[in-house]
Amino acid sequence: MKKRARVPLRILLVLVFVIVITSVLIYALLWNPKVDFVVNQTVFPLTTEQKLEDFEYLYRMLEQNYPYFEVKKRQLGMDWLSKKQEFVSMIAETKSDAEFYHVLNSILMLLQNGHTNVISPSAYDDSSRIYDGLTPWAQVYNDRRVRDAYSYWQTVLKESEEMMLPVSFKYIEGEYCAWSNPVDPETSPGDYGIPRGSRLIEVDGISTDDYIKTLMDRYILDYDRLRGKAKVNALVIYTDRPVRLGVETPEGERRDITLEPARPVQAESSDEDVPEHLFSTLKDEEAGIAYLRLPSFSALYVEKDGPGIRAFLEEIRDYRGLVIDIRLNGGGSTSYWARNIVAPLTDKRLAMKCYALFRDSAYLKPFIKHKLFTDYLALKRIDSLNAGGRTPEYYFADGKGWLTEITYGTEPDNPVGFRGKIYLLVDDYVFSASESFAAFAKETGWATLIGTDTGGDGIGFDPIPIVLPNSGLIVRFPGEMGLNPDGTVNEEVKTIPDVYVEQTWEDIQKRFRREDIA
Repeated sequence: MKKRARVPLRILLVLVFVIVITSVLIYALLWNPKVDFVVNQTVFPLTTEQKLEDFEYLYRMLEQNYPYFEVKKRQLGMDWLSKKQEFVSMIAETKSDAEFYHVLNSILMLLQNGHTNVISPSAYDDSSRIYDGLTPWAQVYNDRRVRDAYSYWQTVLKESEEMMLPVSFKYIEGEYCAWSNPVDPETSPGDYGIPRGSRLIEVDGISTDDYIKTLMDRYILDYDRLRGKAKVNALVIYTDRPVRLGVETPEGERRDITLEPARPVQAESSDEDVPEHLFSTLKDEEAGIAYLRLPSFSALYVEKDGPGIRAFLEEIRDYRGLVIDIRLNGGGSTSYWARNIVAPLTDKRLAMKCYALFRDSAYLKPFIKHKLFTDYLALKRIDSLNAGGRTPEYYFADGKGWLTEITYGTEPDNPVGFRGKIYLLVDDYVFSASESFAAFAKETGWATLIGTDTGGDGIGFDPIPIVLPNSGLIVRFPGEMGLNPDGTVNEEVKTIPDVYVEQTWEDIQKRFRREDIA
């Protein structure tokens, strides 16, 4: 009988050492590589020179990393990069740190992307909690110097000092309908001579549609595909001076009203304002129709909401229809919808294959490596993309960049056995993670989409943060260009519903009449 050869202990120890070192190196190189950024020890307030240095850094970083410059040229007819000297003048003219902050945000707003903005002092603490742990994002958000800088900015921008008119307007069928009083919700626009349901005709003598075009530095403008024009779903007029509004009342009377601006009444907040869960439900047992409202996919509620949603789905498993309402849902985490909604409602794997394109930039690499891990080693040049037949220059001006496939896939997780029809209600507030849900539901046939075109920019990963070296402010932006399965840009074409339905002017007038009677 042959004896087994024994491996010397020294060789075993060497092998274990090699495995450990290799694992550490792979982790460091692909999971949490170092992000290259600098935060100076600044003595506030900022000097003009420091403000300009911060803007120059921001401009250079966006020039090298931002994915949507060509898209925005097609959408808006504007070349953001060509406006550099105009932006420099705007920054140089700021007289305070607060003004610098607001001008910076206005400049970024011209990029018209909901993932591109300065992280506000009020949002910083939540952002730093979400991006905790050993990740490239945490390196930026939880840097001690950044945290110290935001302690200063929280004193500079304690509360909103913006003034606004005491009437807001809602976009309905191509028109703007007087809706509420954003200054004091306890009062009505009618108290200022503009009855609810009045149609906005002019703002300081400018037609409403032309006025909307002037708001690109303040609002993310949506696009009304049916009527071929830019729009704002909820129009609040920010101003520090009186404004003359031309309106037509529900009875057809033309009125010209000059309104004075005011600061909004600050509502008191408390821990009780934090909801126990996000979702809400309704059931019509006789009709066999259930309704599930999901106003957000917040990462903080992925675990909290799961059990309650599953319990509801089990209750309605024998219903013939389920309506899932994600209108006004601005996103959050894809895990929320994948784990809590789709997994219990499918008995087979569902998947949507799409693409992400990245600029050829050193700064992006730590973030891409973290998200793709070993798939980072399989990145391809964008000229290898076979979807849609478009040239690399269609996506990026220099035609240079990297491509990866992204699969949004969901496996069944103890499915509840629902066999009815699923309908997904959408609108153009649907953005980011809720946009990826809409695109997934349509592409896989999991649900029928009903509503208006969505908001887009839902394919890809978390926005990339950069730190401005003097102010310590974090600016975030999309690190990738998400492409639909056919190669179109999701930020540009969004997701078109299977059945297009929008609120009508008559719907709103009926609602106001019922409320007035009540």
